Amino acid sequence: MGEGPEALGDAGHRCTVTLCFCGMFYDVSSVPAAPGSPPMGSTVTILFSDIRGFTEYTEQYGDEVAFQVLQEHNEIVRRHIGAFSGKVVKTQGDSFMVAFTTARGAVLCGAAIQREIAEKTQAESGTRIAVGIGINTGEPIYEGGDFFGSTVNLAARVCATAGPGQIFVSETTRHVAGRLDGVEYIDRGLHELKGFQDQQRLFEVAWKAVPPGVPDEAEISAVEGAVQRALGVLNRVLGIGHRDDPAFRPLLECQAKASELRLSLSRAVAEQRGYTVKQVDQAMLPFADLLTLVTGREHLDDQRWGQLELGVGRAFGRPLVAAATRGRLFVGTERESPRNSVPPPPRDPEPPRAERPRRLPTIPDPPAPMPIDARVQGIRWWVSLLEGWQAWKASGMAQAHAVRAAVTRHQYLLAVALRESPNHDEGRLCAGYFALLEHVEDQSPGFVRTAVDQAAAAVGSGEPAALDNALYGLLVGRGRLRETFADFVREVMIAAIPAPGLWTDATVTEREESTSVVTRPSAAVGDPGEARQELTETQHRAGERRFALTIAPLTARFFCLRGVELRNPRDVELRLTRAGEGSDHGWSLQVRTDQLLHSPPRRLTPSGTSLPGLGRNYGDLWIGVFNPEPAAPAVYELTVTITVQSPPGIRRAFSPLGRGPR
Repeated sequence: MGEGPEALGDAGHRCTVTLCFCGMFYDVSSVPAAPGSPPMGSTVTILFSDIRGFTEYTEQYGDEVAFQVLQEHNEIVRRHIGAFSGKVVKTQGDSFMVAFTTARGAVLCGAAIQREIAEKTQAESGTRIAVGIGINTGEPIYEGGDFFGSTVNLAARVCATAGPGQIFVSETTRHVAGRLDGVEYIDRGLHELKGFQDQQRLFEVAWKAVPPGVPDEAEISAVEGAVQRALGVLNRVLGIGHRDDPAFRPLLECQAKASELRLSLSRAVAEQRGYTVKQVDQAMLPFADLLTLVTGREHLDDQRWGQLELGVGRAFGRPLVAAATRGRLFVGTERESPRNSVPPPPRDPEPPRAERPRRLPTIPDPPAPMPIDARVQGIRWWVSLLEGWQAWKASGMAQAHAVRAAVTRHQYLLAVALRESPNHDEGRLCAGYFALLEHVEDQSPGFVRTAVDQAAAAVGSGEPAALDNALYGLLVGRGRLRETFADFVREVMIAAIPAPGLWTDATVTEREESTSVVTRPSAAVGDPGEARQELTETQHRAGERRFALTIAPLTARFFCLRGVELRNPRDVELRLTRAGEGSDHGWSLQVRTDQLLHSPPRRLTPSGTSLPGLGRNYGDLWIGVFNPEPAAPAVYELTVTITVQSPPGIRRAFSPLGRGPR
């Protein structure tokens, strides 16, 4: 019955498909474009759906019944697509390709489809049909009522990975859609997908089915037992530490996922909905595997070792696997234990008996906001920073999504020094620095709770200016910002690029025959004014350019190079200097032409950084230059050279970025 979503998603091929079903033939060519279809370059979310188990269903019940089920399935899918403002791009048998203008609409539509199909098939015995759904967000090529390109292909591969009744979404879709009522995201780790060189991180959308009735005691008891076992594992994972680095980021990220799953499971049991025993066990598995690597690695054979490494690496990344296998992780009080006396993993707790009164997990209320200490009421940057941090904590929003929202409001956020930020937008800009306070809290747990008392004790008086300096000094010292501010800038770049993007000192769009240069005529940070140059003559585009900039303490400035429709790709050379010496106070980040991150940000090297292939290997190049000094501004000079890869024997260089020192 058809060839599934991958056939729909293959870009660059057009054909009229005729399918035979129950002796009848149907033309399922592409559906014409609806009025108002998005132009090429617009952000679109692509959803693929595909019936799983349809062949087996047909064999068991016959063509007539199967055809009726197919018609009912199509009616359900089309009704929900219309309800969430989606547009059917094409169909092929039991597969749909749908375009949405919002990621939220696509995810909610997928959840509604799965929910209704689950309700209608709940009472059926024997073979049932189920739907797998895959979703991806990007900027596909739009032509003739159809979409093409890697955005579409990835959505099709994601759909092929989803199992019956599952919704898988790409990492981009998960972050763009953000937090949604009625759905939860489960990180399913990295996957190797056909046609994609890099592994792709996928998330499952755990939609909540409406229960057909009250589950029986045995089913409730079994789920509770599975949840209690999972909570035991998750609690032990939350007790893991690193022997050398208390703020080891891969471990902190893993533990954040454990906390989210623990809360989700507790809510599911309390409300008696949302999970089966199998789903609980599957969600717990990577955490249990990590515990085995940490506490029982000496008892593993090579085959089991390899399986655990693969599963944990897919879920949490290779750095955490390396730390576990090298013995750098410990559980609870095991830090000082000899390596050869690792205790065996604990036995799973027995599930509660059905006849016993059930104790449902209780969910503690979120902590009340910390009151602003009267001693620091006059320190505006601290008050705004703390209020912004507490508001984010109470929202439950993922940090990356919250950072993206903050940068959307103030694209020049990182260009304003923290202590000066209350002077911008009536103090609202300062609240956007909540992520910096969270960064400091990660480096020094308990900082927020103890900072004011420590500052007051250090200065011995309540004089505001002294407290201001002491608080800032603690923020810098306990947060190790001289050493870690670079990591903070990197995290913001990952969250905010390509969309909504950061405020740039200069943006250069390089085309085959011209170069467009947009700079800031004013030195005032955040000034929306722009000066635009259109360069077409080779002598105007050629030559090495140097761009001088003064960066305030603990801030960053950004530049962007773009390659558009280049027949001949460019090679980019970057060199950053400070006081005439090479500096590594900068990051480069490459963005693919489909506007997905090409690779993690790369630290600039003092000797210079080569980035070949603008217009071929990547479409955009973002450059972030930062000043990690907490008190003094710093002057940097960024040199950018672009070399055109012309036919053999012809090479020319030009660098349109900047207009010299300012």
